[in-house]
Amino acid sequence: MFRSIRWRIAAAFAVLIVLCIVGLSAYLSYFFRHYYQDSLRTQLTDQAKLVGDASEPYLTGGETDTLDTLAKRLGAQIDARVTIISSNGTVLGDSEEEDPAAMENHSDRPEVIRALAEGTGSDIRRSETLGYDMMYVAAVIAPDGETVGVARVSLPLTDIGAAMGHINAVIAVGALIAAALGILLAFQVTRITVEPIKKLTSISKEMAEGNLNQEIAAPSRDEVGDLGRAFNRMAAKLKEAMTLVTAERDRMAIVLASMGDAIFVVDGESRVTMTNKAAEKVLQMPRDAAIGRHFIEAVRDYEIDSLLQRCLEKREQQTGLVEIRSKKQLLGVVATPFQNDAGCLVLIQDLTEIRRLETMRRDFIANLSHELRTPIASLKALGETLCDGAIDQPSTARDFVGKMNVEVDRLAQMVQEMGDLSRIESGEAPLKRSPVNIADIAARVVERLQAQADRAGLQMKLDIASGLPSVSADEGRIEQVLVNLIHNAIKFTPPGGRIDVTAKADADKLIVAVSDTGVGISSDDLPRVFERFYKADRARAGGGTGLGLAIAKHVVEAHGGQIGVESVEGRGATFSFTIPLAS
Repeated sequence: MFRSIRWRIAAAFAVLIVLCIVGLSAYLSYFFRHYYQDSLRTQLTDQAKLVGDASEPYLTGGETDTLDTLAKRLGAQIDARVTIISSNGTVLGDSEEEDPAAMENHSDRPEVIRALAEGTGSDIRRSETLGYDMMYVAAVIAPDGETVGVARVSLPLTDIGAAMGHINAVIAVGALIAAALGILLAFQVTRITVEPIKKLTSISKEMAEGNLNQEIAAPSRDEVGDLGRAFNRMAAKLKEAMTLVTAERDRMAIVLASMGDAIFVVDGESRVTMTNKAAEKVLQMPRDAAIGRHFIEAVRDYEIDSLLQRCLEKREQQTGLVEIRSKKQLLGVVATPFQNDAGCLVLIQDLTEIRRLETMRRDFIANLSHELRTPIASLKALGETLCDGAIDQPSTARDFVGKMNVEVDRLAQMVQEMGDLSRIESGEAPLKRSPVNIADIAARVVERLQAQADRAGLQMKLDIASGLPSVSADEGRIEQVLVNLIHNAIKFTPPGGRIDVTAKADADKLIVAVSDTGVGISSDDLPRVFERFYKADRARAGGGTGLGLAIAKHVVEAHGGQIGVESVEGRGATFSFTIPLAS
């Protein structure tokens, strides 16, 4: 209970109020008791002096025997005990005793001693004779300055006790009521004071849970109201800051998610604290499982981890290329330390495709150079020979000019095919689509190239399923694809081999395939056979520009289809492509 500030403050106020009321009650009780005693003392002093005045003639006249009668008469009149004492302490008369001579000598009584010394004296003590407290007041009897006796008047304090009991009861009841009201007021004031603090505490807990849409009512103009208004301003600022942080975090999350490069945030102990989706390409485990693990456990590559360790040690950016031979991957790694943190950011870029494209570019230039070098060298040789005198020999000159025309035609064909390929790739050569029958196109191409196959000693067979649906295609372009594929099969199939041209419908597409029993294609060359100018070593001896398969690939893809090849080296190859059926 006392862990609450409300109870601590209220209890402190309650204790203070009780102490104050108890102290005030004690003081009032003391004050009234002494007030009544002082009033009674004054009254008894006046009565003692009157008794003294009445006793003086008897004492000075030697009529002491009548003093007892006087004492009893005066005692009855003032309703008090009256005692007349000689100067030597002998009791001469007493209103309560029948025989004053039998009473003890009163010279040792405190009030008598003070009266003889000071003129008046008083004392409060328990009367052994009567059994209760009495107040005794004595006044000296001294006519003409000569002390002849002492007059004493006394009253019991029972009346004062009764009056004080009543007063104390009133004071106690008033104190209890005041204490109760004071305690209730203390609790109420404490509740009013603490309630806004409790609301602040509750709202603070809500904000700690992430609910920032909080505001506390602060109508008062005191310190608690100022605290509430300051809290509202703080909550608004915090909400604004959290909104900015959340927006920034969301933007960063979108950037990280959309990045194609793997991102790792690593702390000072080399533990992964955050990754993006692209990191799964590098990780040896799901990205969620990598959080909290050491970096080396996540990437399983010591070269990448060594770059990270150097970055953490030197606090400098580290870069490097890492080749993963098992996956034929080339990775670019950049480890950058954080400025105000012990960790660092690791960026891993997959450069495999870039390296492949760079290789393709080099091969393209090499192949193009090779394709151009042969006809140009032939033209140069033929021209030099003509210049050296062969031009004067008509038959030889005609033969050389014919050979030069062949080389020029070859160059023209290469330029034409390169132009066609460029236009197809850029979309500058739109397709002239119309419903076409693939069986008619295949039959026409096979008939056109049958003589060439016969010269090569090859058997060519056309196997077209009956009732094939028509396709929406550019008839000329599809014919060009088939010519390129069949011509390619003729070139690379040795005499005695066979070429099969088939076509069939499958769901929503038409599948056309050209199979041969030729030399086949090695597994290393398979991924690249559709690149422009790419030729395996066997292909270089077979002539051609090296653009036929590249053109076929782009024509098929322009129609919305796909082209591929299956081959085992030495066991032939099958080129197939698909064309969507006409709607």
